[in-house]
Amino acid sequence: MKNWEKISINKKLKIREIKRNKINDLVRYFFKKRGFLEVQTPTLVKCAGQEPYLTPIRVNFNDEKNKNYQGFLITSPEYSLKKLLAAGFEKIFEIAKVFRSNETFGGTHNPEFTMLEWYRKNSNYHQIMKDVEELVFFLNKKINHSNYLTYQKQKIDLTPPWPKISVKKAFLKYANLNLNKLRRLEDFKKNIKNKIYFSESNDWNDLFYLVFLNEIEPHLPRERPIIIYDYPLPQASLAKRKNEKSFYAERFEVYIGGLELANAFSELTDANEQYQRFKKEQILRKKMKKIFIPIDNDLIRALKLKLPPCGGIALGIERLQMLLLNIKDINDLLPFPAAQIFD
Repeated sequence: MKNWEKISINKKLKIREIKRNKINDLVRYFFKKRGFLEVQTPTLVKCAGQEPYLTPIRVNFNDEKNKNYQGFLITSPEYSLKKLLAAGFEKIFEIAKVFRSNETFGGTHNPEFTMLEWYRKNSNYHQIMKDVEELVFFLNKKINHSNYLTYQKQKIDLTPPWPKISVKKAFLKYANLNLNKLRRLEDFKKNIKNKIYFSESNDWNDLFYLVFLNEIEPHLPRERPIIIYDYPLPQASLAKRKNEKSFYAERFEVYIGGLELANAFSELTDANEQYQRFKKEQILRKKMKKIFIPIDNDLIRALKLKLPPCGGIALGIERLQMLLLNIKDINDLLPFPAAQIFD
């Protein structure tokens, strides 16, 4: 029996679906009370995100004269939202459907999911940290009526401010590795060869992920949310560099109960630097045999309008709902999971 059928005979599942919608309503209330404008941006675009480790879903379609066009379903509404910032809006948010190929059907992944993104002009990642702390705390108060969240038998204190640790300190604490000494690929391989198996064809980002997923993520504290900040530049192509010579960028991620919830930046607003980063990502995508994605020149043009300092974040709505409703697998959360649609 499929999930939508189970709802018709199980009152608890129906109540849970109502709570999912209430969470979305509360998200909107939270941001509108703080002066944010809710916006809608395209789901089908000409230029998808360049991230080498994401695979957008390609779409071919025709107009009324049968002229063929090629586009992509968005992996994130980020590019369009930044264009609206450049157009003059100060504080905006969107709850958008996004799509990613090569995703697992289950666990914390579904090829179609919902992304909450918000952006602030004249701001940075420190303000976005406060936003996400206050948002999750507010939602849990409304849904679970407590300062605490219980997720998979783990009691988690959501009271702001949350603990924070830099990526550099996390590597040193949990993996006994000094990232400052691993900037060269050869040095990285030399320092982890007795720790983690890797292929000689792996690049710097591959090694970073291997260490992070195997040596750091499993050891992150579970009794409190944790914010991990200041990622190395190769891991933060859309984020502002901490300073002109820094190896690190102003990016952070949020983990709650071991679940990766959100990814945020002080946004890169330098058009020339962003263009050069996109070119490097195109080269990397080609090396990884990923589909070619053209650079979004509209975004580069938007950055050239002298976008002021700003901060932004992408937060997975389904993962947030899983946390608040204590659900382990996204296939149990969604009325129409891909695993059942495409079985």
